[in-house]
Parts: sequence; structure tokens; C-alpha cells
Amino acid sequence: MVKDKKRTAAFIAVYFIFFAALLIIGSFKDFEIEKEVFNPQNFFAKLFETWGEAPRFAMWGPAATVLLFTRRSIKECFTVFHRLLPFIPEISEKQTQTKAYKFFNFIVNAIEIIGFTVLAVLGWDKLIRNIGKYYVDLSKAVWYIIAAVVAAIVILIFTKIPKRILYKLEPLALCGILIGIFYCFLDPIKSIVNRARFREMVAFSNGIENSRGANITPALIPSSDFSYYTEWYQKGLGGTLLNGFELEGTSCPSGHVMSGCFIFLSTLLCSAFERLKKYKTPVCILCFAYTAALSLTRMMRGAHFLSDIALGALLGMIFFLVAAGVLRIFEKKRILERD
Repeated sequence: MVKDKKRTAAFIAVYFIFFAALLIIGSFKDFEIEKEVFNPQNFFAKLFETWGEAPRFAMWGPAATVLLFTRRSIKECFTVFHRLLPFIPEISEKQTQTKAYKFFNFIVNAIEIIGFTVLAVLGWDKLIRNIGKYYVDLSKAVWYIIAAVVAAIVILIFTKIPKRILYKLEPLALCGILIGIFYCFLDPIKSIVNRARFREMVAFSNGIENSRGANITPALIPSSDFSYYTEWYQKGLGGTLLNGFELEGTSCPSGHVMSGCFIFLSTLLCSAFERLKKYKTPVCILCFAYTAALSLTRMMRGAHFLSDIALGALLGMIFFLVAAGVLRIFEKKRILERD
């Protein structure tokens, strides 16, 4: 147990040192490095742009499904609230026998079933549509139908999973959702930094509106106007016009890299089950490798500078650690423990 904690602490330290070093380097050499690595038509760069955010998208559907099967009665909910806030009273067994309790518990149960089922469908839609849109153009209604079918199949599969396993997955599902809530801070941060993307400057300077298009190549760099470039710690020029096209100002930090950090939830999965604990170290290494590879490809696509991906990786890990810390506190205080 002590050895595992030391390994985890060492891994986290290496992770932060690595990406903090990249942030420092990027603070001085962002523009020069980006010009050297810019290769937007690279196969792997395009592949990671399509699939790179899958760890975040793929979390919602399973998490909602787990919560659907581990939903709690009003009494159980009040027990959790009481453990969190002792001044909230628990509901006694006698109170559960009243008609009022049974009626409201029925209503709450129905709301939970409908709510988590809808969230499961929306979760699978988030994954399927955000990746599928790169391959086929379908209406939102069709995507929702596909997501509903997938959600129904997954729910059917989950009926075969023992409750004891689902109960172990419940904290992980809540942890993933908490990280997802933290992710909502990304857009406000981007709007504050307001940094223009490298590929936008390349495309717009050359009269090309679609900065992700196949005709964006390194050959356009010499004819590009980079006067709209700003450092990550400066107020950017997003919203201004370059050659008649509006710069988005969404370069920093990298949303793809922050989404990729959701993959670290797999380390919590390893910790939750005795049989998987021996795989935690290699899983940590694979997660780090995935984050690093995703970071490089985002630079190759011209979507982000080195400091953008470093900040995305650092924030993503901070969000993960905060959520994992809350989960650990819940475990120590047995907040989610069932009778």
C-alpha cells in the first residue's frame, strides 16, 4: 500500500515537472517551435483530432448507466447527506413505512430512472456524434436515434453485471462527472486568454476560411501574417479580423489535451478492483504516453502552441486530482457506503 502511494506520488511529480518544463520552454520558444512542427495533413495528427477527445466523450454514457443501476432511495440519499452534513437528519425505518414516504420515493425513483436514462442517451450521443461527424453528415435526430439504440444495448448488458461490481463503479462514475463539471471552466479560461490559433493565422492570411482544410500546408507559412500572435500570458487578439476573417481566440489552453486527461480515470478503475491493481503502473505510463502523443499532434495540426498543450495537460491533471481527492475523502469517511 505504501509502495503504491510512493509510485503514484512519483508519477504525479514527473508528470507536473514534464509539462511545467514544456510551459517554460513554450513561454520563450512557442512560435519558433510551432513553425518547425507544423504538419497539419499528417495522418496521426488528423486521427488524434478526430479521436483525441474520446476519453471525455466516452465517460458520460457509462457513468450515467452506472448511476441508473445504483440509484438510491430517499432514505439512502438522506443517509449520504447526513454523513456529509451531520445536521441533516436521517430518515428512520418507521418513516419509510408511511404512505407519504412511499409516494415520494416512487416519484423520486421514477425521476432517477428517466433522468439517468436520458443522460445515458445524451452521453452516447456526445461520443458518437462528435466523432461520427468527421465521417458522415447526419441530422441531430438521426444521431439521437443511434445514441438511444447504443444506450439501450449498454443498459441491457449492465443488467448482467453483479450489483457488488456496480457499487464499486459508482464512485468512479461520480468522479468522472465531477471532472466533467470542472471542464466547464475551459471556455471561460479560453475567453480570458483569447489567443489566436497558429493555423487560423496561416489560413486567413492566405484567404482560406477553413483553417482545418486539406489545403493548409507548411508551404503557406512564408506568406502568412503572424502579427496577431500573442504569448499565452498576454491578452490575445481573438475576435479581431485577419484578411476579413474573424480569429476565434480559442487556442489556449488545449481542450483536446484536457479531454485526453479523462483517460486517467482508468487508473482509478485499477485501484477499485483487486485483480486490476497490478496493472496500475503500466496503465499510468500508457495514460501519460497518450497525453504526450495527443499534445504533439495538436501542435502538428496548428491548433495549439507548446504552452497551450502544457497548460491543458496541467489543468487536466489538476481537475483529475481534485476529483480523485474528493473520492478518496468519501471513501475514508464512508460517505457512499451502503448498509
